[in-house]
Amino acid sequence: MKQFFGIVLRDVRFRILMWIIGISALTLIVPPAFANLYGEAADREVLKETLANPAMVAMVGPVPEGTYTIAVMFSHEMLVFMAIVHGLFGVMIANAVSRKMEDQGLLEYVSSTGITRSNIFGTQLLIGILMNIALGAVIFTGLVVMDIESFGLEGSMLYALGTALFGLLFYMVTLVLAQLLPSSDWSFGIALSLLLLFYLGRAITDVVNTDYSVIFPYHWLSRIEPFGVNDFVWLSPFLIIAVFAWLAWFLFAKRDLDDAYITLDFKNKTRRIGSYPRLQLTGMKVLITSWLAGMLLIGLSYGSIFGELDTFINENQFLAQAMESESGMDPILQFLSTLMMVTAVVGIIPALMVSARILREEKSERLEMLVSADISRGRMLLTHGIFGVVTGALGLVLAVIGMYAASIGVEDIGVTIGEYMLTALNYTAAVVLFTGLSMLLIGISKKLHTLIWVYYLYSFFVNYLGLIIGLDDAWRIVTPFHFLAEMPAEEMDWIAWAAITAIGIALGIAGAALFKQRDIG
Repeated sequence: MKQFFGIVLRDVRFRILMWIIGISALTLIVPPAFANLYGEAADREVLKETLANPAMVAMVGPVPEGTYTIAVMFSHEMLVFMAIVHGLFGVMIANAVSRKMEDQGLLEYVSSTGITRSNIFGTQLLIGILMNIALGAVIFTGLVVMDIESFGLEGSMLYALGTALFGLLFYMVTLVLAQLLPSSDWSFGIALSLLLLFYLGRAITDVVNTDYSVIFPYHWLSRIEPFGVNDFVWLSPFLIIAVFAWLAWFLFAKRDLDDAYITLDFKNKTRRIGSYPRLQLTGMKVLITSWLAGMLLIGLSYGSIFGELDTFINENQFLAQAMESESGMDPILQFLSTLMMVTAVVGIIPALMVSARILREEKSERLEMLVSADISRGRMLLTHGIFGVVTGALGLVLAVIGMYAASIGVEDIGVTIGEYMLTALNYTAAVVLFTGLSMLLIGISKKLHTLIWVYYLYSFFVNYLGLIIGLDDAWRIVTPFHFLAEMPAEEMDWIAWAAITAIGIALGIAGAALFKQRDIG
């Protein structure tokens, strides 16, 4: 097992390290920022009242009772957001060390050398446990070392432990799906869908009735209330991790390698691939479909709370008057613009994943074969870039359709379907820019592509959390969202839209040209 563990760890250690660094950095830069921005208790209480509205509850969870200290504010506004990131970390690494390795024939190869199934599964299990322990330890140590008022040892331990267990939970769920489903694309797509569905379920139930939220792991984190109540009891539901671990082992021990319990037989359909775009579209259909469905659900879930939002603002005249006096805008439109911004940031993820799919082809050494068939490498990368932009744009369209459909019955939201579509078009410029930058980094070196995720995480952080806590707009100046209009509250800025779109296209073309020249493999 020791040798196999070393082999698998060498394959994923760079990705694990980058995730740990990225998640830790996103977490640990927040407490000092909060201390500077909301050092006064009165300021925190005003923010607390604002965060009690349904739109914010759907995004970050219910506002905890009691004194809203800096530490409580940190855990309230970060737990649910970072849980998504921790869960995605677990899903991607679990898929890489299980079903993806099996798809590549590596597990069958190591089995032929005498390495037992228990050693294979033990390695997969150990990597998941160790990487989450390491991440939790870094976060706990960082929170303690900063020595900021109200960040106690007990609360820091609960925060680190809760998020680590959340990541481990989705790691184990992905291992189970890897046994049930026939390919790594399916296991990743279904695991990702569950991660998003649980978030959406929590968002809706937290607004309607928190009693129903108890079935969602995100809500368990909210109920822990680190730095406030410090309720260790809500760690107990995470014992289900052991059940998923046992189930994954039971299923893995009983099935044949390269087989699955759920088979999807499409062999009766004769398909002629005939082109590289169709080849890639066939291989990415599960990934694309999963994300498009997820974006539609995001739109439906946010749209479903608009009625509650309308009621809240009408009952809270202080909030409505404060917002109108500050900007002169309809407060409901302001909240709608905030939700659209967050939805657009999420919609960039599938575009990046689709554009980066060519790196998988490069790693598996299939590009050389395709090049020998007179398929241009530049054309290959352009294909991935175009598919990425189309996927991201379609995701935004489905999200706004979901919002519109779910909010039709709300009288005070006078946004037409045309305005929703124009909002989707507005944020498509950001999708083009991120995809173009992704292609440029791929064209320079496959190792540099990790930087696009660093840039994305930064953009996600300053736009998601920045809108909630009022982070200075200077933080957003290096992201396209600083220049794009905050629709539908603002008018479309066609000049900014055209400039950002043109820059993205230019970056993509440059990336394709460089990819034609660099060594592959």
